[in-house]
Amino acid sequence: MEDEVINALGGKLTILACCFFVVSVFLAIISLRCLYGDGSFQLTEVLKAGHFAAVAKNRYCASLIFQLPLLAALKLGCTNLYLLQLAFGAGCFLPWVVSMALCYWMAPRHFWLVMLGCAFGHLNAAFFPVGEYIIAHAFFWPVLFAVLFVRPLTLSAAIIMVVSSLVLLFSYESLLFLGPLLGVLALAGVFRDGERIWSRVAFGLSYVLLISAALIALDGVLYTQFPENFARFKQGTLTMLLYPPWTMGWSFIWLFLMGVVCVGGWRFTKRQFKLGLTMMAAAIIIWGIWPLLDPGSLSVWRQFQCRPMQLMVPLVLLAVAWAMTRRPGWFESRRPYLVAFSASWLLAQSLWQISATWQWNGFVGICRGVLATQQGPVSLSGTLFEKPSLQGQALAFDWDWSISYLSIMLAPHGQVSSIILPRTKHPWFNPLDLSKLPQLEKYGVDYRNYAKAVLKLKESISNSGRPVSPEEMVAVFYPPPLTLEQKAAQAKAKQARGVAFRQSMVKFYQPKAEAGEGLAQMRLGEIYLRGEGVETNTDLARKWLSAAMTNGCPQATNLLSEIERGSATSR
Repeated sequence: MEDEVINALGGKLTILACCFFVVSVFLAIISLRCLYGDGSFQLTEVLKAGHFAAVAKNRYCASLIFQLPLLAALKLGCTNLYLLQLAFGAGCFLPWVVSMALCYWMAPRHFWLVMLGCAFGHLNAAFFPVGEYIIAHAFFWPVLFAVLFVRPLTLSAAIIMVVSSLVLLFSYESLLFLGPLLGVLALAGVFRDGERIWSRVAFGLSYVLLISAALIALDGVLYTQFPENFARFKQGTLTMLLYPPWTMGWSFIWLFLMGVVCVGGWRFTKRQFKLGLTMMAAAIIIWGIWPLLDPGSLSVWRQFQCRPMQLMVPLVLLAVAWAMTRRPGWFESRRPYLVAFSASWLLAQSLWQISATWQWNGFVGICRGVLATQQGPVSLSGTLFEKPSLQGQALAFDWDWSISYLSIMLAPHGQVSSIILPRTKHPWFNPLDLSKLPQLEKYGVDYRNYAKAVLKLKESISNSGRPVSPEEMVAVFYPPPLTLEQKAAQAKAKQARGVAFRQSMVKFYQPKAEAGEGLAQMRLGEIYLRGEGVETNTDLARKWLSAAMTNGCPQATNLLSEIERGSATSR
């Protein structure tokens, strides 16, 4: 009876979780979340070129999947910038929807496994839209399902397996680990009983593609274009494990509970079941709406640091999937709980994505307001975005170096009046150099107002009437670091200002002390005691402090005691 109830609950939770996941994807697309992070840069590069723009040599296929709807729109002659942004968003966020649909079609009884992979691996690092690791993880699942769970291999499953393997060929460095494991399973399919000749050929072709993907990934590791990424990857892994962000912390708790109930074979009484269900519902709601409850704690950068989960989770779940084919009875007996926990996990994570997207949408509105009311280059450090949140609105969405691309993409009606500058100058794009602005006029982007503001700024900078170079403009917003001599001169000037200030205090307190004001007498005595702007003079200090005591300032007693003990020191 208990299993029947849990089974029914798991079915309802699966439908609800998938609906919320699709809603989160839809909202991410229409809110232009594809522009976050590297997204605005990659979109700009494609629009400039008018065709596919490669980002990294060993990630061509992943980049193509992201850009495919955008390239199709360009091919059809679309020049509306908003529609092109939506098309790019579809390429960024739909691959996981497609992957999960394919897995359900091939093996619906094992669908809980891909829900678990999505909730634990993907959605813990999914806010960043254009990470190629997203594609690698998404298309890992159709290959795994076709290889292990479709027996004998059907024609449709074979096509899905081969096409997914082809996508993985140039996807991400994680295939260095995932490729050989999937390849071994595909090779085993070649010799599996009951398979037809064409299915053995499909298994063999997938094997070749997956092993090739591992070799390409190895080349990407050994001859990387972005060597700093490996250090960030290691640092992110350590930070994620030692100081897990909100969604990761809840994920570890959910994984522990799932292990206790499913592996431990926990059985519930009716009362325990109702209490557990209530607690689970409360946890899902708190987990999911936390970005709305505490916007200041929303850190999408920390979510990005969890991208190692896109490798670790499929590695672990691949072993689980293989174990499912060896001990199907054990997993079948626990399936109702596995489904319920996986679906509730996906539901909570999807709700968090919806809440975070809501905050992103508010950020976009504020960003557009700033861009519409400012003229010319705007320093990021001078905007509201320096704060983590403001009146319930999260603001920590700037991706520093790409904020200038985002400014162009979010310009109201394509009229670029201002561009927000990153905190540090970036070699790829200098918005202060008008000749380097991306040529996007055919998509309705108009730089005339921005250009006028930059020229006006140049005139105000130039003293001699000569033209101001782009390098001089950069120096205004990004002054070079001070030399040792300049730092020493700066410290000396600061010290001189301090001495002048203290001397002015002596002039201020002297007449008041002579007029008999006790507080002024005590302060003047302390100045002579400490040598603040004047030479230390214990006789004058004793004179004024004694007078202060006589005129109602008993606090002067402690200072007089210092003189008597001979412990006064120069500050």
